[in-house]
Amino acid sequence: MRNEDLQDLRKKIDSLDKEIVDKIQERASYAIKIGETKRAKGEPIYRPDREKEVYEKIQKLSNGPLPANALRSIYREIMSASIAIEKGLHVAYLGPEGSFSHQAVRARFGTLVESIQFNSIPDVFKAVETDRCDYGVVPIENSSEGLVSSTMDMFLQSDLKIYSEIYIKISLCLLAYNPDQELSEIKKLYGIKIGNSQCKHWIATNLPNCEIIETSSTAKAALLVAEKKEGGAIASKIAGEIYGLNVVRENIEDLPNNSTRFLIIGKSQCQPTGRDKTSMVFTVSDSPGSLFNALKPFYERKINLSKIESRPTRRNPWQYNFFIDFLGHEKDPEIIEILDDLKKSATFLRILGSYPAADSN
Repeated sequence: MRNEDLQDLRKKIDSLDKEIVDKIQERASYAIKIGETKRAKGEPIYRPDREKEVYEKIQKLSNGPLPANALRSIYREIMSASIAIEKGLHVAYLGPEGSFSHQAVRARFGTLVESIQFNSIPDVFKAVETDRCDYGVVPIENSSEGLVSSTMDMFLQSDLKIYSEIYIKISLCLLAYNPDQELSEIKKLYGIKIGNSQCKHWIATNLPNCEIIETSSTAKAALLVAEKKEGGAIASKIAGEIYGLNVVRENIEDLPNNSTRFLIIGKSQCQPTGRDKTSMVFTVSDSPGSLFNALKPFYERKINLSKIESRPTRRNPWQYNFFIDFLGHEKDPEIIEILDDLKKSATFLRILGSYPAADSN
């Protein structure tokens, strides 16, 4: 390619950049007006249903060469900026910075919202309940290790709703302060319980005599190792970069395709999108067929249950709450009928939220 041709192409890109910037700013001016209208009506600034609509639209409009996920990332930041100028959002998460919860905040809300770290999942719930934060991001389950019990238990104590969900790919590393760290020299290993469990076979094989010290999050493990300048941490590569640690081993999780599902919690209820999921908890009497009768309406109407789990009620011995996820929105006519039937057999029932169903891959 001649130098003149290259310069001509660059001029065309420069001209396009000006058009793109002008259009983004024009879009932002409309976002400001929408924000004013939402505030006047008392509507939430962040709308997962609208977000889903935008992503689906740009995917249909795209003819390449950029892949759909690249456009999605670009629009994630455009919408993050729009939210920031409509009304700066404050989002609580299980910290510190660099935790997978923090990564879930960035993946869902972009980098321009105000993300505030807390030391525990109950603290995240409290921050939203007391209006210190608009939303909270909490882990609910891992694909290999199952439920996060503290999150499940908080839904029995809190009136907050599930507003949205997101799945985050989990890749764990062994981090250390020393760039030449030998495995045999690591005597203490820091990590969150569920993260340690995801790497238990690797730990047993490579660090069989290491003292395992549980932390509140993977990022907290990395922070402690950075402060102590000794031991190892099971955390993400991003946490290592933030806290100045070195990667000793990568991808130490026992199972590939490891992911964690996170919930966005708030005080609002998301509107139906046509592809939704509902989470609820209920209790039935301790009698033959009671659980069967409770679930029968889902079977009769061919509604898929994507999850069912039990947790002790902590009120009466050997009595359980059942947590279920199913496809559909609580405002769908068919779901309304199912819930009416379920109320007849349940001794306790609470809808935790209806929200757009996220892709798990």
